[in-house]
Amino acid sequence: MLKWMVWTLPVAIVFIFAFLLIIGMTIWGHYRPPRIRKGFLRITTDRGDRVYIAYISSAFFMIMWIALVEGMLYVGCALAVALAAVILKWG
Repeated sequence: MLKWMVWTLPVAIVFIFAFLLIIGMTIWGHYRPPRIRKGFLRITTDRGDRVYIAYISSAFFMIMWIALVEGMLYVGCALAVALAAVILKWG
């Protein structure tokens, strides 16, 4: 059934993390509803919006890192996580 995709360990980790993130955000939103606020992104966002923006921004950053920088993938991952943390905290 899942033969159409190359399931390597990194791909599986990304999909498992995304699935757990959706479940965690659903549970967190049930017990503590998100507040809408405006951060440095200059748009009104709630917690879920910032998670989505951070996830997509990190993915785009990693694509650009792989395209423009030879090697040092762990440095790119660390910078992508830092970018996501900034968006989640102050975005």
